[in-house]
Amino acid sequence: MSQRSVEFYFDYNSPYSYFATHLIEGVCKQYGATLAWEPMVLGGVFKALNVQSPVVNNPAKVANMMNDLNTLSVYHGIPYKERTTFLFNPITALRATLAVPQGAERARAVKALYEGTFVLDLDMGDSAKVQKQLDKAGFDGAALLEKTQDEAIKNQLKTNTSRALERGVFGAPTFFVDGDKMIWGHDRLHILEYFLKS
Repeated sequence: MSQRSVEFYFDYNSPYSYFATHLIEGVCKQYGATLAWEPMVLGGVFKALNVQSPVVNNPAKVANMMNDLNTLSVYHGIPYKERTTFLFNPITALRATLAVPQGAERARAVKALYEGTFVLDLDMGDSAKVQKQLDKAGFDGAALLEKTQDEAIKNQLKTNTSRALERGVFGAPTFFVDGDKMIWGHDRLHILEYFLKS
């Protein structure tokens, strides 16, 4: 049998994708599956589908989600800090991610940028904060920020987002097993695991 594969679509505004970042690698490693980290613009997905973020104008849902995220932090033993300002412009961080080669290096960049977002409560819409987190993770943050202005990187992020929509993505995190089986939500990784086993 050919090697199994998992694609992981995420956006830095998605706290559930942050938790998935800490969980998905172990599942893939257990079943020998490759893991592709695929940043997309979640706001662009919502706009294309003509829907709002689930937390917009819904105080009760916001309160429940904040409680849920803290519960998940305790349950999984994953550090989490509630953001001062929940939503931010993630474009620079997403482009910088695409400027890092796929695989272990990109995984390291993703974790560093998520740490800035949901552990340190930094304004990750600020290029200087993005650079600082990338530098801390051992990258040349300035060089990666420079690449965020390359047309190829800009177009790749647009393509990733368009491709996600074409494949039926409507939220994050979304996973694809072996290129076709779509699974949505960090809390469905046991289902993803089932399909990797089968």
